[in-house]
Amino acid sequence: MAVAYPGPEADGEHASSPNPPAPLLPGPGATLPRRRIDLLAIAEGFAVSAGSIPELQDLTERSWILLAVTDLFEAWAIGWPPGGTIQLHDHGPSAGAVVVASGALTETTVRATDQGVALIQTHHLEAGDHRVFGPHYVHDISNDQDQQALSVHVYGPRLAHMTYYELDRRGRLGATRVEELEPVGPFDTTATHDPS
Repeated sequence: MAVAYPGPEADGEHASSPNPPAPLLPGPGATLPRRRIDLLAIAEGFAVSAGSIPELQDLTERSWILLAVTDLFEAWAIGWPPGGTIQLHDHGPSAGAVVVASGALTETTVRATDQGVALIQTHHLEAGDHRVFGPHYVHDISNDQDQQALSVHVYGPRLAHMTYYELDRRGRLGATRVEELEPVGPFDTTATHDPS
């Protein structure tokens, strides 16, 4: 941000700056407030060109590529061959946005009711459709079509862990495992953890 401090005017009066002075930075140990970001806008932006990623063409298994990472979010493109799926999971404290760039996907969401049983909803997502969710949102995604699908997923803050779930015979949701995730760096092109 540029701040202009004009010199004295010809009449000897000082002109005031049209730009306010930059705020002082906090001292050591102080924390800066988190900026709010639009995860959906970021996902939609990446979805425009995601179809041209060569590593996500003609897949035989679900694959992913890291698109971007900052201190506020990480973005992934995920290729889904026919039959590609992932187990019920959440993204811990991260919120997220998913945009279908091509093909079609099915999202199943599961949440526990006050009675402890699971409420299950299914959403069919075509190219251009999206889902936005908050922390601890439990879902799975699958490609039930005969054609490959491609989606963009953006998470903020960056993924730290994911919990995987199963429904028991009584329709209750239970955690099966928690995966702690290594943070990805800005120059990583892939990562070992599954970002779905």
